[in-house]
Amino acid sequence: MKDPTFKKLIIVEHSDVLLAGLCQLCLLPIAKPGTKIAKESAIDELKYEQLIKEQNTFKNILIEKILLDKDPFFIREVIFVIGLKKIQKHLKLGLEELFSDLLIHDDGIQTFLRIACDHVAETSQNLDGIGLHEWSNLIHSYYTKSNLKYKKYIVPQIWNLLRSNAKVHQYKFRSIGVFCVHLMFSENYNDFLEYYLNPIEQLIKRSRLQMTEIFAELSTSIEDLYTLFYQFRDAMWSLNPKLLVNVAPTIYNLYTATASGVYHLKSKLEDLVFLILTNFSDSKDHLKLIIFSRYLIDAIYDDDGNISIKCTHNEHQLNLESQVNVVIDLIDRRFDLKSMKFMFVTLLDMYIDTASDEYTIMEKLFIIKAIIHLIEKNDVQNSISKDPENVLNLIKSLLQNIHEDNSVDFEFLTIIIMVLGSVLENIDQTFIYQLDFFSDYLPKLSENIDDTVLKDMLLEICQKIKRIKNSCIKEPISDQRTIDDVLNDTRDPLLPCRAHALMELKKMIESGDETVLAKKSIILIVIQENLKNVDSYIYLSAIFTLSSLCSYYPDDIMPILCEVYVNPTICHHSSETRLKIGEVLMKTVKFLNETIPWHKNRLINTFMAGVRDEDHLLRASSLSNLADVCRLLRYKLGSIVAEIVKCVDYVLNFDLAVEPRRAAVLLFQMIIEGCSLELLEICEGSIKDIYHILKHQYQCSKDETTKLHAQIAIERLNDVMKALFLNDKNILK
Repeated sequence: MKDPTFKKLIIVEHSDVLLAGLCQLCLLPIAKPGTKIAKESAIDELKYEQLIKEQNTFKNILIEKILLDKDPFFIREVIFVIGLKKIQKHLKLGLEELFSDLLIHDDGIQTFLRIACDHVAETSQNLDGIGLHEWSNLIHSYYTKSNLKYKKYIVPQIWNLLRSNAKVHQYKFRSIGVFCVHLMFSENYNDFLEYYLNPIEQLIKRSRLQMTEIFAELSTSIEDLYTLFYQFRDAMWSLNPKLLVNVAPTIYNLYTATASGVYHLKSKLEDLVFLILTNFSDSKDHLKLIIFSRYLIDAIYDDDGNISIKCTHNEHQLNLESQVNVVIDLIDRRFDLKSMKFMFVTLLDMYIDTASDEYTIMEKLFIIKAIIHLIEKNDVQNSISKDPENVLNLIKSLLQNIHEDNSVDFEFLTIIIMVLGSVLENIDQTFIYQLDFFSDYLPKLSENIDDTVLKDMLLEICQKIKRIKNSCIKEPISDQRTIDDVLNDTRDPLLPCRAHALMELKKMIESGDETVLAKKSIILIVIQENLKNVDSYIYLSAIFTLSSLCSYYPDDIMPILCEVYVNPTICHHSSETRLKIGEVLMKTVKFLNETIPWHKNRLINTFMAGVRDEDHLLRASSLSNLADVCRLLRYKLGSIVAEIVKCVDYVLNFDLAVEPRRAAVLLFQMIIEGCSLELLEICEGSIKDIYHILKHQYQCSKDETTKLHAQIAIERLNDVMKALFLNDKNILK
């Protein structure tokens, strides 16, 4: 086969047959002269030498195709054969040895992964479910076989995976690279440092010297850190960001130095700094080392947009004034409430020490500005008020320091009062007992203060604490309110009073109050009226209350709601109100659990009728609700599946609005996921129709969301079928 085109066509079509022939010719043992098999086959010494020579020739051909040419068709067949359970021992050992040689060969790992990822893409499978763990463990297994080979051949290839810029499989290559690094971290921390983390740290340290060749290398190090720690931060196998402790100050200072400039990796630097602040914001010592480093970084740009850094001693720390603005801006843009709370508490803890000489003037200004900025945010205040124990303890420590020093710093005390006032705004009642200290201490402190403004601020805080305590003492009286009192308040013109009354009514329903049953018709009318309100706080409260009423009295309330949902002329409800009633029905369904089958026919008929509504959003909502009901009913769906399939087919063929079409495909996805291994039993003759409809939507739909739902549904259907025919339930996990 000297013609390359003809040769390629033969290999493409018959690579499996060619590999099978080559394996038999070069991997199976040849009977030695003198043995029984050799005598029966007329193999003498001369014939044996000839066969060995031919076997080596064919072995070289196989090695050439796998290791030198890296033929994708042959390698793909090798992977498939090795994975078979029933395979002749000599063939398995020979192919595994050949495959091992491929992995340590130049670019062998990427060659293998490229072929494997192509196969995953062709079968529309998810890398996380198929391949990621197995392939990463296969690559890492070289470490246990030979540490020297791993270091010499595997580590450079893993770095190539981490730095991959492949157009097709870049994300997959990098994820496998990070997983391999994670496996090394789990097995041997010292080797993890030597092979992966130390090279980056050493290069960043070297970059503090102004060296021309460092420009591109520093950018590479930043990209490496981004790939290792940020890109897959949400995966279970992600690396712990605390490992960045040695380079965190440099990364932070490099970001603040380039924040106002133009640098092509600035967004990745920002991601890394945010990750660092998020994970070190709960540690005072670490945060102090990061944001108050004693050296100043200047960024030096080259013609290609890369940078090098020059470090100088930061004696006066004047850069902290601009750095605090950069940090505040970053926190505001990312808005991670948990990190903001941790940082606030840590900065407040630092503020306790500012009275000593531990912090410079610029560092104190940084801390104060950051604290004031964070405490002014309502979300931070609310978060702290729900769990204020740490903050209250820190404020106590600050006040006790004032008492012990017998001196009052106006600015110092102003910050404390401002923080305490913010904490008291929405403080949780379970922490009221901690306010006793402030009730006793603040009046005494005010007596020793001459400044009238500061004294008024302290007395105002005392009055606020007193009001909070009094409101908690009087609150039990509200429990004596009757159902009539609450119903009257649901008609109050003031929206906050009305919303509070609805939530109070919800508590009465859930408590099993006997008066609720007697007045459930009136309650239903009142709640339905509030559903029409445009204020989200009111109608959401009404939804939750009506859901509780329907859950506790389903036989009485559900028929009424279903009728209103299907027939809007009964109470002249708008489409928006009916959408809210549909939401109530679904909340009720999820609460009913095992009793859902009792209401199956009513719910399915209600939402099937909703599919014929004139409003396209109500049609979409009905299909979405029907999907949830089918998913919850699972094998109790029954023969209604065939009717649902026809309904979906009708919507996809004739409904012009995109929302119902999306919801229709989602309905199939929910049926497949809900039925799972019982799919064949439940759907019987409908599976073929479901598959054809989904396939048509995936191939022909112009809406990307519809195509995505169809793709996910097809993948799930494939998984179910594989699990059924292979009798392997792990496929669905």
